[in-house]
Amino acid sequence: MTVLPSTAAYNRAVAERLPLEDRQAFEDASRGLIATLPEGPVTRGDGGEAWNSAWFDFLDAPCPDSVNQSLWRHGQLNKISGLFEVCDGVWQARGCDYANITVVRGDTGWIIVDPLMTRETSSAVLHMINDTLGPRPVSAVVVTHCHPDHFGGIKGVVGDDPAAYPPIYAPEHFTTYAASEGILGGNAMARRATYQFGIGLPWGAEGLVDGGIGKTPGRGTRGFAPPTEHISTTGETRIIDGVEFEFQMASGTEAPAEFTFYLPQSRVLCMAEVCTQNMHNLLPPRGAEVRDARVWARCIDEALLLFGDRTDTLVNSHNWPVWGQDAVLLFLAQQRDLYKYMHDQTLRLANLGHGPDEIAALITEPDWLGETFHGRGYYGSLTFNARAIYQKYFGFYDGRPVSLDPLPPEDAGARYVKALGGVAKVLTLAQKAVEADDLQWAATLLNHAVFAGHSEAHAPLAQVYRNMGYRAESGIMRNVYLKGAQDLEQGVKALPAAGGRNADLAAELDPIDWFDAMALRLNPARATDVSFALRFVVDGTPVRVEVIRQTAFSRTGADATHGDVAAEVVLTQAALEQLAAGRLSVKNSQEQGVKITGDAGVVQRWLDLHDPFEMWFNLVTP
Repeated sequence: MTVLPSTAAYNRAVAERLPLEDRQAFEDASRGLIATLPEGPVTRGDGGEAWNSAWFDFLDAPCPDSVNQSLWRHGQLNKISGLFEVCDGVWQARGCDYANITVVRGDTGWIIVDPLMTRETSSAVLHMINDTLGPRPVSAVVVTHCHPDHFGGIKGVVGDDPAAYPPIYAPEHFTTYAASEGILGGNAMARRATYQFGIGLPWGAEGLVDGGIGKTPGRGTRGFAPPTEHISTTGETRIIDGVEFEFQMASGTEAPAEFTFYLPQSRVLCMAEVCTQNMHNLLPPRGAEVRDARVWARCIDEALLLFGDRTDTLVNSHNWPVWGQDAVLLFLAQQRDLYKYMHDQTLRLANLGHGPDEIAALITEPDWLGETFHGRGYYGSLTFNARAIYQKYFGFYDGRPVSLDPLPPEDAGARYVKALGGVAKVLTLAQKAVEADDLQWAATLLNHAVFAGHSEAHAPLAQVYRNMGYRAESGIMRNVYLKGAQDLEQGVKALPAAGGRNADLAAELDPIDWFDAMALRLNPARATDVSFALRFVVDGTPVRVEVIRQTAFSRTGADATHGDVAAEVVLTQAALEQLAAGRLSVKNSQEQGVKITGDAGVVQRWLDLHDPFEMWFNLVTP
C-alpha cells in the first residue's frame, strides 16, 4: 500500500518531538516475568485462532513509515506478555487477551480478577498459572466492571456448572449495565467495534498494530456468569478467601458500574480501568454512554487520598504496573489532571462560544504530555474526547440552526457533488488536497462522492483513510481508518468470532428488559393498524406484551396478569431466545415443552412483526 511522502515525514517528525528512546517503561513492563504462554495459537472449537502471541512478532523490527513511531513504541510495550510476579502473593497475566488477569493467592485457591474476553484465553491463562505456580482451585472471581473484556471469559476459569461456581464479586448494578450495553445497543455496537478493534485487519505494519489499552480482543467464545456478591460503597471491606480487599466505587468513570480495590497485606492498588498507561476514551468509537471527565478526575483523586501513601505498586486491568510509591503518587496525580484538563478546557472553549468541532481544532495537549507517555492518546484521543465532553453537557446539537435537521449523507453527497461540478471535478479537487497534505478535506470531498453513489471514489478515499490511519497515535483510531479503507476496497465481509450477541448475557436479562430489547426490532410498517396483546410466562415471571399504535409495550409481575390476551405462552428464557432468533418455530416449540393456550397464530404474527438485526451493515458506503 502507498505511504504518502508527507505521511512518512509526519511519522519521522514524531521521533524528533517525543523522547522515544526512554526505556524505563520497558523495564517496568518486563519486571517480574516468570512464564509465557506455550508457543503456538490458543484455538477455538472450530480450529480458528482465539489468540496467538506471534501475531505481533512484526513489532520486533524497526518502525516503518506506515506507523506513527509513538504508537509503534507503545505497541512494543503491550507485546511484552506472560505471567508476571507483582509481589509475593500477587501476579498478573498480560498480553494474553485485550485485558489483564490479576491473580491473588487466597487461603484455599486462586482469586481471579477480570477473567478476560474469551473462554479460550482465560482457560489458557489459568493453565499457565497452575503450571507455573502449582495447581490450585479458583476460590473466587472479582470482576472490576461491566465491559465484556473483563468478564466474557469467566467460564474458562469457573466452568459450566453453576452449582460449582465460586463466589463472584462485582460492582452494584453490574448485570444491568452489562446487559443494557451489550444487548439493547449490542448489534450496532458490535459492528462499530469491528472498526475500533480492527477485527479483520491483517496483523502488521500496514494493518493492526495495537489497541492502546492492549493488543486486540481475543477471537474466542464469550460467556457470562451472574455475580453472587455486589459491592456498593467506597470503604467497603471484604475478606475473600482469607485476603482483605478494600473497595472504592468508581461507577460513572470508565464504566457505569466499576470499582477499584486495595490489598493492604500486599500494599497493591488495582485501579481497574480508571487508570491505564494512556489517555482513555470518554466516548469510545464503538459507542457507549458518555463518561464524565469531572467525576473521573475526582475518583482518581479520591484513590490518591485513600490509598496513595499506602501503595508500593499500582496495577491496572490493562497495560503494565507502576512501581514504587513516589511513582504511584505522581502517576495518579497526572492521570487525575489529564481528565480535569480535558474537562475544563473543553468547557472553557464552549463557554467562549465554540462548537464541538471548533473545540477539537483549538484544544491543545497539556505541556507535560510531551515528556510523559502514560497520558498520551494511544487509546482515546484529545480531539475525540473534547467532542465527548461537549456532548456530555450540550448534546450532539452545536446550537446552529443549520444543524437542527441536517441532510442525510446520501442526499448531502449528491448535492455537494453536483454543486462542485460533478464527480470528475470532485476527484480532481481531492487529489489536489492530497498533494497539499490536506487529508481531512480530501476525505470530506471523497466521502460525499461515495455517498452520492460514485464507486470511482472508493479507491482514492481508501488511500486517504489509510494514510490518516498510518499517522494516528491512537491504536483504535488507526484501526477505524484502516477498516474503513478495507471495506471500501473489499466490501463488507462477515467474520467469525467478531462479537455479537452474548447468549449467556442475554439469558440474564430481566424479562422486562428482554422484551424491551425485542421491541427495538418491531417494524412500524408491518405493525400499521395492528392491535393485540399476549401474555408470556418466562421461567415463572408473567409478562404482558401489547402491540398497539405501532409500538410494543410490556408489563411484568402483577400488572401482567390483568387484561385480555390473544394467547398465553409458558416457556423458559432459553426457548424464548430460540423463538425470537428463528431457531425454533411456534409449532415445534409446543412439541418441545412450550405451552401455548389461545391463538398460536397471533404468537407467530407477533414474531413476524420484528426485523432481524444484521450485524454486517455498511458504515463507509451507503
